[in-house]
Amino acid sequence: IEIAFTVSKNVTAANGMRTFYIRIQKPTNEVLTKGATFSYEDRQIAYSMDRTVEYTGEELRVNAFWDVEEFLSAGNYNVSIFADGHMIGSKSFALK
Repeated sequence: IEIAFTVSKNVTAANGMRTFYIRIQKPTNEVLTKGATFSYEDRQIAYSMDRTVEYTGEELRVNAFWDVEEFLSAGNYNVSIFADGHMIGSKSFALK
């Protein structure tokens, strides 16, 4: 599964390395994960994958890939993206 997103240009944001945490939730709300967690709102939550990239304040395209090693049932999957302690985006997709 490829997850691709764009971080908008923001000249007021601090430049530097940023880690983006990506959660993919199955139709049952179970997270596709290899057991990794990160801190969000004072608790540890599971995530599917992460990407650390250098952000310069300019628009930035980020791609990440989940290697499917389990059965994925048909239905709606939810993707959430987190950075700097905030959820910065979400989207859903359907498998038929």
